Amino acid sequence: MKLYVLCAAPLLATFGLSDHACDSRVDETVIRQMEKIWIQASMHHDLDTLDALLDDSYRGVTPSGAARSKRDVLSTPPAPAGSRQTLRDLEVRVDGDRAVAIGETQFMAPDGQQAVFAFKDDFVRRDGQWRVIRSWMTAR
Repeated sequence: MKLYVLCAAPLLATFGLSDHACDSRVDETVIRQMEKIWIQASMHHDLDTLDALLDDSYRGVTPSGAARSKRDVLSTPPAPAGSRQTLRDLEVRVDGDRAVAIGETQFMAPDGQQAVFAFKDDFVRRDGQWRVIRSWMTAR
């Protein structure tokens, strides 16, 4: 099992099973952490963590406009060794059992080339667990 699953599991379990009336700030913190974990899991090709983060109903849109399912994400090849990706300007809004994260991510290839992407991720809490159900990304 990958390190990110080991680090993420206690966080997701602790906050994911909290009461629906819990403080939205706690949920916001969970969603922010999930976004960070998602980036690390993607960069390190941590399929166990990606599987845990994405709902089975997940649908996403890539910067090229291609649709992706959870299966597509899990079959994507790893990022090139030496690549880096960071979150910028992350905003999270929680409304009951739904949440939206909007922000930017900066990708830097090993050769120094950079790309910035705007994204929107939709989350839902099912059976006490937050999961990503939709995402959309576009190049800046």
